[in-house]
Amino acid sequence: MAQMGGAAPSSSSAPSSRASSEKVSHAVAVPLQAAQKAFQAGDMATSLAQLKLAQALPDRTAYDDFVINRFLSATTANMKDYAASAQAFDAIVASPEMANQSVDDQKAIYHDALIVSANVQNWQNVVADGRQLEALKASDDVTYAEMAVAYYNLKDVANAQTFAQKSIDTAKAAGKQPDQSALQIVMNSEAKSNNQAAAIATLETLAVNYNEPNTWNKLTEVGLGTKNLKELDALYIYRLRFMAGAMTDSDDFTVTASLANQLGYPTEALKVLEQGISSGKLSNGQAGGELTKARTGAAADERALPGLASAAQQAKSGETAVKQAEDYWGYGRYADAETFARAAIAKGGMKDPSEGPMILGLALVAQGKNDDAIAALGQVSGSEGRSKAAHLWSLYAQAKKKQSGSTAAAPAH
Repeated sequence: MAQMGGAAPSSSSAPSSRASSEKVSHAVAVPLQAAQKAFQAGDMATSLAQLKLAQALPDRTAYDDFVINRFLSATTANMKDYAASAQAFDAIVASPEMANQSVDDQKAIYHDALIVSANVQNWQNVVADGRQLEALKASDDVTYAEMAVAYYNLKDVANAQTFAQKSIDTAKAAGKQPDQSALQIVMNSEAKSNNQAAAIATLETLAVNYNEPNTWNKLTEVGLGTKNLKELDALYIYRLRFMAGAMTDSDDFTVTASLANQLGYPTEALKVLEQGISSGKLSNGQAGGELTKARTGAAADERALPGLASAAQQAKSGETAVKQAEDYWGYGRYADAETFARAAIAKGGMKDPSEGPMILGLALVAQGKNDDAIAALGQVSGSEGRSKAAHLWSLYAQAKKKQSGSTAAAPAH
């Protein structure tokens, strides 16, 4: 796993000004008041300049410096100068004035200090601030996640796992999306302890919540490892890898194309190979005979397509219609694939009864009809390979639904 951490802090707000308070030196109060006025107006440059003037004044008290640094931490954070903000927070936390602050103020200070320290990858400070928040009973899923990342980067695997799980549990309890880094840490722990079922469940949670190509690549790799996987089920899984943008090397493209060619869908094979070549992940030489076969087959298929569609409509059995739906998938004609899949299901008589709801689910996902897709894929039964393919596509529908702004249930973990 790459080094993690450093979530950008939210825009910090300056503390309530007590520059006019008797506790602040009269000389310091003047630039502090000017700094606060500029901050409230969104003029961070002027705020910073006034704070520098305050810092340059002689005979400052500990309280003067404490208040100056409170404003300085907020101003520099809003300027995205997190290194300067972290330095100011270091001075705040080390100040004897911290003990005189209200509990709520201490919680806010340690929270913001932790976030800024994470951003500049000061992992020791993240841990120290996080422990203070724990003592104040003010930790949340975000601070737990940052502590997990800090411990991970400090090579303290046990604490990294502990705080990652705390982050996930706290997020779930609040109905929030679990932190990605926390999930990755937990998944790594599960994999290293050979708890493969738990690791796969966490990987699924990552896929549904973050919908990233590398996650789908790993999940589809798990699916492709299913025992006695049939060619059509392998093609379904490779189709997911293709649609999720998770094709990583030349073999992904050539194997997908080979399966499509073998099963009688040369147009799909051609599209996959052409994308592999255009992406630079596949050369013409690597495509080789599959490319030639796909081009010849695709040309013949295009000429025959109207007649095949007519025959599928007239056939009493759904067998021809379901194959037509599969063929339309390769053309990217997903609405037509849906129509023929529904016709096949209605007619029945298919050699592989679960193929109808399976290709229907794929066609629906491709059109963004994610709720309908989840329902259709839920009707798929049969071999372990088919069930695995349907499960992965259902997860993808959930991920697309969540990505579109709808609420999708993540798999339990």
